[in-house]
Amino acid sequence: MRLPIASFFGILVVLLAYPALAGPGDKEANQGINAAKGGFCKRAIPLLESAEEQRHRPSSAVPLADCYAKQGELLKAAEIYQTVANEKKEPGYTARDVVAITSAKKKAAALDARIPTLVVAPAEPYEGLEVEVNGEVISDPSTPHRFDPGVPLVVVARAEGYEESSQKVVLKDKQRRELKLRLKPKPGAKPPAEKKPVETKPPAEKKPPVEKKPVEKKPVEKKPVEKKPVEKKPVEKKPVEKKPVEKKPPAEKKPVEKKPAAEKKPPSGPDKSAEAKPRPGDQPLVEPTKPEPLAPVRRNVWLGAGFQGFFIPTLAFNLFGEGGRNVLVPGGDVSLTAKIGRLDLVFSIAYARFKMDDTPFKPNGHPDTDYEIIASDLQTLQASARFLWNIPLDRNELFSFRLGAGVGAGWTFLGDLYRTQAYPGNAFPGDPSTFVPGDPYGYVKCRGPNNPEGSFRYCNQLDYDADHYPGYVEPSWFTRPRGRPQGLKPVVYPWLVLPEVGLTFRPGSRVAFDLRVGASVTGLLGGLGLRFAL
Repeated sequence: MRLPIASFFGILVVLLAYPALAGPGDKEANQGINAAKGGFCKRAIPLLESAEEQRHRPSSAVPLADCYAKQGELLKAAEIYQTVANEKKEPGYTARDVVAITSAKKKAAALDARIPTLVVAPAEPYEGLEVEVNGEVISDPSTPHRFDPGVPLVVVARAEGYEESSQKVVLKDKQRRELKLRLKPKPGAKPPAEKKPVETKPPAEKKPPVEKKPVEKKPVEKKPVEKKPVEKKPVEKKPVEKKPVEKKPPAEKKPVEKKPAAEKKPPSGPDKSAEAKPRPGDQPLVEPTKPEPLAPVRRNVWLGAGFQGFFIPTLAFNLFGEGGRNVLVPGGDVSLTAKIGRLDLVFSIAYARFKMDDTPFKPNGHPDTDYEIIASDLQTLQASARFLWNIPLDRNELFSFRLGAGVGAGWTFLGDLYRTQAYPGNAFPGDPSTFVPGDPYGYVKCRGPNNPEGSFRYCNQLDYDADHYPGYVEPSWFTRPRGRPQGLKPVVYPWLVLPEVGLTFRPGSRVAFDLRVGASVTGLLGGLGLRFAL
């Protein structure tokens, strides 16, 4: 009986003595380390900072630096990594502390490559140049200085005799930025040393030519005294010969023959009757010309073809999630137009190619680990009916404004939709702590579950995208694989354009050019076509 009682009291003493033996800050350190491992850096940072203030340990300092790096405070993180990397094992350090010192060296080298730098390069030497960044003077601005990415930097430059210059700069991850500095001189404070107007050699050179030119005074010769016009060549006056005196034509007077006078006989009597006959005959000739402008109204059927494309902006992707890119969808259409007064009924069949290169995307409300790289090479046919009202802009209906809408359906007859899980491209394989959220446009495709090593939070088989790896093709929305959500590839889909506005140019009664734009369910519509009357 004494042995169990003694054992109980021994265990109780150890449990009660543990808090007394624990070092200062160990409680905060353990809580902060666990929070950092779970990805809760906002909670971990104050705990780890408190632990470091009470007692420094590499095992708590490295997670603190990891959280700083995730929050974008790279300079703080780099300073801690470098400090820990330079430490040596001291008495009292645990195995976790030794591992932290080893990992700090690798992380310090990797983080240095991410920290952006800024160089301020003056366009010319400025006397007394002083450069401030966010109110702090930097020495030797022409050498690279490191700053945190995404932080607005206000660069202020001053120099004697020049106006103060201020610029705002935001550096990106891994960016090496060189800022060209040009200062404007203050009005009325031009530095004489720079301009050196002493070099007045040109006026010394000008003296000899100034003396020579007046000495020559060529105009004194007054060549105009020769006055060649005094010869008065016009005195010769060849026209004095008066060749016209030889008026042979009047001597001949061929018109005296007046043969046409014999021809004038018909106008004396028959001309009046001839003039009377064409007058009633002219009226029917004028009448057929009047209906010509009305002829186009009778041409009620037109056949046309042209370009039809769509533009899908990134904003359209952002309505459903995050990521996406601008996509241009080229195509064409063949149309048949039936005119009913001012209304055009347009029946068309169109082709469109929805090709999109690799693009990051995740649905709204999903975590960063759900990002995928999506791509497509879909090709579709669309059948539609459009109703357009014509508003003439001139009397001859050369130009007309069109306004209307259209409905139809599309069929995806060729191509596939590809989806692949993705992870941050700047992560280091084998180090899970580097697989942190970043710019989604820098994400790369997963090669398989936890491939590369350490990417298990991004590349896994836990969610609906468990098999979304290279080569995966999305099924159509008419199929639902067992244990998987319904496919997203559209096979047959509705199509709507509202509104559609356009301009028609009719250079002839049988030809028309149509320019149109509109908003449709497949993007912003644009088209240019040509049609002929049948």
